[in-house]
Amino acid sequence: MPTRRSVIEASLVAGAAVTLVSCGSGGKAQDLPQATGKPFDAIELAKLPVKGTASVTVNGAGYLLYRPDEATVLAYTSVCTHQGCKVGTGSGEIFKCPCHGSEYSKLDGSVVQGPAPKSLARFATEVDGPEVKILL
Repeated sequence: MPTRRSVIEASLVAGAAVTLVSCGSGGKAQDLPQATGKPFDAIELAKLPVKGTASVTVNGAGYLLYRPDEATVLAYTSVCTHQGCKVGTGSGEIFKCPCHGSEYSKLDGSVVQGPAPKSLARFATEVDGPEVKILL
């Protein structure tokens, strides 16, 4: 017959396993977005240096931009997946939510540090001459 101690230990192990599985799956980066939708002006390319970030509003919604290299601009929603606060541009390669401390990778929008349960939604971009456009 199982002892109370063995039942409690088994419950703790099972609970920890469920917690690890649920925490590890939601913060995964999204696949690259398809370059479809209507392009909207987001920012002048000259205002976004390499390794630079910007917070912009397009069509009434907030977006975070990151330029990892000369030819690439990445775009994400600025809405935190934890409780809907506005995520800031952060520092280094991390976007940070000021409300509860969630951190996201600027390279793919994945959760680096919770409590955010999911990665930031990512949007396709294009550079059209002097303008960066978000495809919505």
